[in-house]
Amino acid sequence: MKEIREINHSTYASFCSLANGAFPGLHADQWLQGHIEETPSESLYGLFKGKDLVAGMRTFLFEMNLNQTTIPVGGVGMLAVDLLHKKEGNAHQLIKYFYELNKSKGHHLVMLYPFNVSFYKRMGFGMGTQVYQYYVSPSSFQNGSRKEHLEHLNDEDKELILDCYNRVYRKTHGMTKRFPIERELNRPFNFGKVVGFKQDGQVLGYVLYEGKGKDLYIHELFFETREAIEELSTFLHQQANQFKRIIINSNDDDLIHFLSSPESGMDTILDTAPTVDNKHMVNLGVGVMYRVIDCKGLLMELYEKKHRFGSASLTIGFEIQDDLQGDESKNFTVTFSRGEIQRFHGQAVDTVVRMDISEFSSMVMGAVTFRSLIKWGKAEISNPTFVNQVHDLFQTPERPVCTKAF
Repeated sequence: MKEIREINHSTYASFCSLANGAFPGLHADQWLQGHIEETPSESLYGLFKGKDLVAGMRTFLFEMNLNQTTIPVGGVGMLAVDLLHKKEGNAHQLIKYFYELNKSKGHHLVMLYPFNVSFYKRMGFGMGTQVYQYYVSPSSFQNGSRKEHLEHLNDEDKELILDCYNRVYRKTHGMTKRFPIERELNRPFNFGKVVGFKQDGQVLGYVLYEGKGKDLYIHELFFETREAIEELSTFLHQQANQFKRIIINSNDDDLIHFLSSPESGMDTILDTAPTVDNKHMVNLGVGVMYRVIDCKGLLMELYEKKHRFGSASLTIGFEIQDDLQGDESKNFTVTFSRGEIQRFHGQAVDTVVRMDISEFSSMVMGAVTFRSLIKWGKAEISNPTFVNQVHDLFQTPERPVCTKAF
């Protein structure tokens, strides 16, 4: 008989051993216990067989900017299974418990970084924004004439750094808020050095970087003004005499338009007729995946918070394929008027929209458009004349950005 319960002091060591076995090089025992104890938004849960811990996970509670509306979002990471207990459905059982945990707290959306995309697709998660890993010469960054506002930042600036990040968060769809706990305030200095743009007592942009041999790794790059990115870019450009390339992970594919030469210099792309000599720019990785655990509940939450969905006006009957939700949560009707939800009811609809929960989750987050889902046969609509209106309701100005590692 197996049961899931929260991990406490007596089982920290067992979880660390489990996590280290699943994620070599993690060294969970060196940092996990103190981190969990001083961070109330994080918890550990284990699946026990008698006294033995056979699987575990780390859960999070985030505040997310969902296209200018703040909502609570659950997160899960460090999902680990004992090597002797794989292929027993333990990970599946923990994820279902994670769903129920968030539903009990009134959360309607959860997210994670997948260890296996197909596994989480089967669990109802949809793809988010991809991660672009750039390998560029420092000289590709713009070389401006000024950097007088730049300075090395230190412990005295940690609250200013956090304030800068949170101002960017409030403007950026998909980002999560950071809170002024000691570990979060000190976090940038645990990963490298920080150069910031300081003006009028505020940090209006900063770059967190780390040099490794001939490579300069950028762990964070945030800015609020054109002047800030221009001076930070000048700083990066001027590192060309020491570093061969700058490596940065980002959800933004439009960074290529800022660089003078976005080629990586790697000869890894295969040319196929009739195209020739396509230059390699970036490596592409899977980013965060999202899962709506209560479709109607999420839309009701956004309705209560006066969230705007585009500008279209129509009544849609949603039929979402999801074994987790009851019919009232996945089959429902909602009326939009100029992008605002007016009511939920069962009257005559303009059109019926059908799709799987994984696609619905991606669409709600703005990671994929409704027109794309229709194009690839991943959604159906009973009245095709309303495709553009449904597209308008769920299209976001930008794809979701997630800068939180968890």
